[in-house]
Amino acid sequence: MSLISRIAVISPLAALAVALAPAAHAQQADLSFSVTGATDYVWRGATQTDRNPAIFVAGQATFKNGFYAGAGAENVDFNEGTDAEYDLWAGWAGKISDGLTLDVGAVRYGYLGAPDGSDYDTIELKAALTGAVGAASVTGSVYATNDFFGTEDSAVYYEVAASMPVAPKWTVGGAVGRQTLADSAGDYTTWNLGASWAFAQRLSLDVRYHDTDAHNFGDGYDAAVVASLKFAL
Repeated sequence: MSLISRIAVISPLAALAVALAPAAHAQQADLSFSVTGATDYVWRGATQTDRNPAIFVAGQATFKNGFYAGAGAENVDFNEGTDAEYDLWAGWAGKISDGLTLDVGAVRYGYLGAPDGSDYDTIELKAALTGAVGAASVTGSVYATNDFFGTEDSAVYYEVAASMPVAPKWTVGGAVGRQTLADSAGDYTTWNLGASWAFAQRLSLDVRYHDTDAHNFGDGYDAAVVASLKFAL
């Protein structure tokens, strides 16, 4: 990882900590941080690191009234000079009925080192509902933007995800998503299936299979198995 990538990974979290620490203390917010290493960074079925390893760092403040704000960063490799991605998000999550949780918010994706005119930076609005179906937790999500990555097109991403504990410290889960663009030329479906093992108090291992129906878009959309190790505070 280049020096720029290292700075990009660290700086959003440092800024988040400085900005949110006083408010978190005043509002008795819960602060969480995580560091994840993965064999690949796959986002909506497509590699963001050209099938190379990735490091993710993230932090979030969750307030007692349900509002939250966070930041994260990770290395990327689009083979054109982009060094890193940073993400900023905020929203509200809470129960709206017995067994049903609503999460609404916004996510900003930014990129360092991107070529002039690439127009990668994007803001998405999101809404998600989570409920229980037997022993499983099921979430339906929608993400929408009027300026999709590298385009000026509007786009919507739909996803249904589910996870279920199958043994002490073991969880299996998967998701099916559909990325749509205004002109429909870039529409595709993605899915993943995997298992997670919380083998220590703050450590978990995840192994997941990703695929899409967009192999004709390029090798970056081909099937991949990704392993990741996460340390959470």
